[in-house]
Amino acid sequence: MSDDGRNRESHDGIERIQCNGQCHCGGVKFSVELSRNLTVTLCNCRICYMSGHQELMIPEERFELHEGQQFLKPYRFGNRIADHTFCAVCGIMPFYRPRSHPVGFFSVNARCLDLSFAQRVEYVEFDGRNWEESMAAGRHVITE
Repeated sequence: MSDDGRNRESHDGIERIQCNGQCHCGGVKFSVELSRNLTVTLCNCRICYMSGHQELMIPEERFELHEGQQFLKPYRFGNRIADHTFCAVCGIMPFYRPRSHPVGFFSVNARCLDLSFAQRVEYVEFDGRNWEESMAAGRHVITE
């Protein structure tokens, strides 16, 4: 679950590092490209709070699922827009398609990654219990 050493500069001029992640049992393996300056969102909605999900909002092109599609099980509730995916073996939610960005993004669980490569990690609060108001106020953050 650590940086595999592959650095590259993106079209926006930000150096990104490929970071490998997985669920607890290791059945679901993925990688993301992250900068060394991270913003992790701590959401207080019931599912994020209860599961301990700490969000890194990643554009789809910086995410790759390597193994374990067969272990991922969907869970939808409420307006059924967010596509929460859990490992059916260990129960961890390593990533999901968020309600805020149901197309083109993944909400990756920072707890499923080794972020020791980061130079700066900022934690920001998001009031997911009042989701509509928080979104309208522009309080949702996409990871650099």
